[in-house]
Amino acid sequence: MNLMPIEKKFDAILVAGEGESSYKVFHQHKAFLKINGKCIINYVVDALQNVNSIRAIYIVGLRDKLNDLFKNNAGHLDYPKPVHIVEQKNNLYENIWHTFLQTLPDGENMQIPENSVYRDKAVLIVPCDSPLLTAHEVEHFIKHSQIENHDHVLGLTSKQNLEFFYPRDGKPGIKMAYLHLKENSYRINNLHLVKPIGIENREYIQKMYQYRHQRNFKNMVLFGLSLLGKDKVKHYQYYFGVQMSLLFASLGLESMVRVFRSLTPKKALEKSISNIMKARFVGLEVPYAGAALDIDNDHDYEDMKIRFNDWREYLSHPENSPLPLSQLSQ
Repeated sequence: MNLMPIEKKFDAILVAGEGESSYKVFHQHKAFLKINGKCIINYVVDALQNVNSIRAIYIVGLRDKLNDLFKNNAGHLDYPKPVHIVEQKNNLYENIWHTFLQTLPDGENMQIPENSVYRDKAVLIVPCDSPLLTAHEVEHFIKHSQIENHDHVLGLTSKQNLEFFYPRDGKPGIKMAYLHLKENSYRINNLHLVKPIGIENREYIQKMYQYRHQRNFKNMVLFGLSLLGKDKVKHYQYYFGVQMSLLFASLGLESMVRVFRSLTPKKALEKSISNIMKARFVGLEVPYAGAALDIDNDHDYEDMKIRFNDWREYLSHPENSPLPLSQLSQ
């Protein structure tokens, strides 16, 4: 008798902690901003509730405030997937690590050696400020991650899949800044599938979040400098290529972008990051744009409120987002 393979499921960690970056929009916490009368974080939770590959959802932030939010918005903390509210710690790294421990049988009281049986346990890390996230986007990311071969999979969305959301036809939109690599230009889409114990330099995850806003040149420079001291000189060219491409893109000098992006092949950058993290890192292109459309500032928020219904309708149809060539046969 042929037995059906057991579908692997993952716990999701929804990051909604109180910190400086969470108050960039009208001096309010982004998770609690409203679109169509509904808090942004509720849209994210709704999407995760409909992902078959997710077992349970852990939200880390101010517990009392989050509990009040879900009660006041008729949220169900136990249906269809259990939702656990975890009190935040001092910073993003501690929030993720502490919440990861909650997903284990013995919780935060465990002393975890590097050879732990949970070394291969992966969790999905999701931001709280992407209200256009869709279940099929998350499912696609998990399905194609090949997490059995990696310790950290980072989602990337190509420029081509984001151009639909630019300002057009007299309507507002959001124009992204990109990570310009030799093969293509990508937006880091904020989805992470991570084996926390398998990453020796786990603080790198915090730096990826701290400096993730590619439209901010200063952040990209700080991101690169924070890593370069940990690796060999030969890897400087990759970060130099990324930073200079970003700078010239902001100046509209596309010819110079083409020159400097050639210094940064995707696989070479992945290898460099793997060495820095002391883990197996890979960037995975995801055709769907919802996770990449996060809210970074007042202008993005106002534009998203205007275009939200149109964009949500567009994203609800997976056929609107063509698959990368590498995934067409999978």
